[in-house]
Amino acid sequence: MRALEDWLINSGNRVATELDRRSDIICKTVSQQLERNFVQMGYNPERIDAVQFQQKMFVESPRRMHRLVQTALRLRAVEIIERECKWLLTALPIHGIERHQMHAMVRWYFEASRTFATIDSADRRSLDILEQVFLHALDYKPTSARV
Repeated sequence: MRALEDWLINSGNRVATELDRRSDIICKTVSQQLERNFVQMGYNPERIDAVQFQQKMFVESPRRMHRLVQTALRLRAVEIIERECKWLLTALPIHGIERHQMHAMVRWYFEASRTFATIDSADRRSLDILEQVFLHALDYKPTSARV
């Protein structure tokens, strides 16, 4: 983890700037993959705005992920990712979003980042590690509350 911390100190802001520069295409690509692969994700027919809510979720989820990546890179703090993922695992299932869908979005986000952002091989390896931090955090198993 020390190598990741050193990379964040030395390159976090630069990589964050490059990812932010390409955020529209990265997020649009991820949004399209979510919509294409998970057609029922977030859809609740009991909602009066079910279709609009789902479409907004397809667009906003990758943008939220991008903001989280930006925050972790710029503040040099991967623990932010871990805390956010723990919260997501309790909040998103209420809206019909499953763990494997979150995993897929993470993989697609980093794949799009490596495809569209201009970054060198060392930065790519560190982004791979950051991706693994996300995936590991999404494997967190919340404990049930005690009464």
